[in-house]
Amino acid sequence: MQHLRLLKILSYPWLIFISIIFLTFIFLGFTQPLNEYVTTSLIIKMTSNTLLLCMLVAIFTSLIAVPCSIFVTMFDFYGRKFFSWALCLSLAFPIYVYAFIFVGAAEEISFISSSIRENIVLSALIMSLGLYPYTFLLCKAQLRKTGVSIFKASKSLGKNNFQTIYLILLPSLKPAIIAGTVLCIFETISDFGGVATLGINTLTVGIFNIWFGYQDLISGAKISLMLFLLAMIILYISKLSSESTKSSDAGKANHSLIKPSKIFNFSIALFCSFVFVITFIFPFIQLIVWSSENIKNNIPLELIFNSFFIGFIVALAASVIAIILSLGSFKSSNKIIFNLSTIGYAIPGSVLAVSLLLVFSFYFDLSVTVFGIWGLFLGLVIRFITPLIRYLDAALSSMAEETLSATRIYSKSLLKTFRNIYFPALYPSLLLGFLVVFIEVIKEQPATLLLRPVGFDTLSSKIYNFTSEGQWELAATPSIAMILLSLILVLILNNRVDNE
Repeated sequence: MQHLRLLKILSYPWLIFISIIFLTFIFLGFTQPLNEYVTTSLIIKMTSNTLLLCMLVAIFTSLIAVPCSIFVTMFDFYGRKFFSWALCLSLAFPIYVYAFIFVGAAEEISFISSSIRENIVLSALIMSLGLYPYTFLLCKAQLRKTGVSIFKASKSLGKNNFQTIYLILLPSLKPAIIAGTVLCIFETISDFGGVATLGINTLTVGIFNIWFGYQDLISGAKISLMLFLLAMIILYISKLSSESTKSSDAGKANHSLIKPSKIFNFSIALFCSFVFVITFIFPFIQLIVWSSENIKNNIPLELIFNSFFIGFIVALAASVIAIILSLGSFKSSNKIIFNLSTIGYAIPGSVLAVSLLLVFSFYFDLSVTVFGIWGLFLGLVIRFITPLIRYLDAALSSMAEETLSATRIYSKSLLKTFRNIYFPALYPSLLLGFLVVFIEVIKEQPATLLLRPVGFDTLSSKIYNFTSEGQWELAATPSIAMILLSLILVLILNNRVDNE
């Protein structure tokens, strides 16, 4: 398409910039030696903790999400419509907020508090309470297409409920479970505030300890490279698994729900109620109690403004770049621009921040933080541009041939073609992507802590300052502000799943 040639050319600087950052980071990470205080035993411990935590989170999130998705999608039990969206609400809680809520609430009972800290199993369970909605939403979307019809067909062949779920439904949900689990694992390896509060020494914690404790960028880069390689391995394995387990897409199914027996009805409602109380009601009430004790001295108006400002600017910049990249690679046989531009979301924020710090130090003998808030903008755009590109690419792929044929009318005018053809088709996806990036930027903690200018605080950085000192009550109010913002996105995403 000739009218998109200019956008393709404009895509090249971004591609070159991203390539320089990650290739330099990988080169220096492999070639520079570790300092002596970073021992082999320390690396083994951090790596094993990270891997074990990821494995446990994958198990716990699946154990919570899969039954809940089956219940709310297939069975007509009391409260089904409520739980269909209510069980998504814990996604509004960042993991680092969950961590300090449960640790702080348990401090009143000393033996419980001590058993939570540095206990990797309980830590994984706490993290899973906020991560399971990723898998829940994807499984729910898959079940809405084929779940009830498969279930009834299996029942007609004489199989009971358990056999049908275990032998028929679970295999059909494998792609959704894999995709949701990968998202949960990426969130786990990216988290810093949560594991720091829970006392689990992961690779991300090691990066921060080396940087803030020793100001050692090279050793931090070496540890970051390990985390980067782990993320790439997980991404590669998940891609292979999803390709080997592709399921048929029969579209949205409108079958009648299954009516369970009274005992099963009550049991399902009780189980979903328990999950909802533990994952949303209890932590939110605990935050309100703490916040009410300090509301006069802890109204984070400046923090809310800073977070809003960063979220809006980053989402706006990411939207413009995503439009250029998506249209520049549209109908192109070479998708290298698209693929390289979407790598940021799979990379932990701490790794991305260290990459920028290292590259600017290596080439210019400067820290990216000398550019003030612009360095933070750059890091966050690279980190969160992926959702926008994915949404826009999906919207472009679904455009009708008749619509694409209409672009020939404005073949020599890119501006007119975009205004009259592409923008109306891309607007819904662009708006959703903008909102996703906006909220994710507000919640992002590791990259913000490493790249923010001195003296510049956001909701996420202030929460870390309070929780690192054990001041749970002071961290409550900025946490509530962040959660209320995030709830908007969660409800929109759930509505999108239910209606598509």
